[in-house]
Amino acid sequence: MKWISEKLTRYIIKAGAASEELYEVYQYGFQMVLEMLCCFSICFATAIYLHLVWEFLISTGIFMMLRTYAGGVHLNHFISCFLCSITVQLAILVLNDKYQFSISISWVIILISSILIWSFAPVESINRELDKEEKAHCKKVTLKVIVVLLILAGCFTFIDNKNIVSLITFTVAVVFISQCIGIIKYRAEKALWNHNCSKHF
Repeated sequence: MKWISEKLTRYIIKAGAASEELYEVYQYGFQMVLEMLCCFSICFATAIYLHLVWEFLISTGIFMMLRTYAGGVHLNHFISCFLCSITVQLAILVLNDKYQFSISISWVIILISSILIWSFAPVESINRELDKEEKAHCKKVTLKVIVVLLILAGCFTFIDNKNIVSLITFTVAVVFISQCIGIIKYRAEKALWNHNCSKHF
């Protein structure tokens, strides 16, 4: 994916659509989009096979919006990230299809997870650290996403759709767990980086 993203970036720079100074920004953006499309395509095809297309679209939409702004764990290699993403997204669908939370338990988990997700947001990566303005923006958008999520859960609760409320529960819980792992990983890598830097001085 990196090779393809580099080729695409070089192409738009040569075409005059972007400046050389923005090479890394465009290359990273193209790489993320390509990886997400690849993962989405495989998961979507599997969801069709499992007859869980609407569940997949709802879960993936919530997951992507929260992960984009609230953050979470980022693995260092495409293959590991790719396999982990597919496993997690399909696991949410399969688990919810087999074991569903009751409405009351779902709301307890959704509310607690939402509060913790917002309080931890945004979770940084060693490869993508944020400045003060970026952090404030991500936290603000995370809150908006959570409000929409709660309204969505409320609507499905009102029509007594236990399946979708439970699906939202699984998705929000997974995002929270991803945040926790991401915080641990970031702190460990940051400590190692600081240690290695101190050894060179």
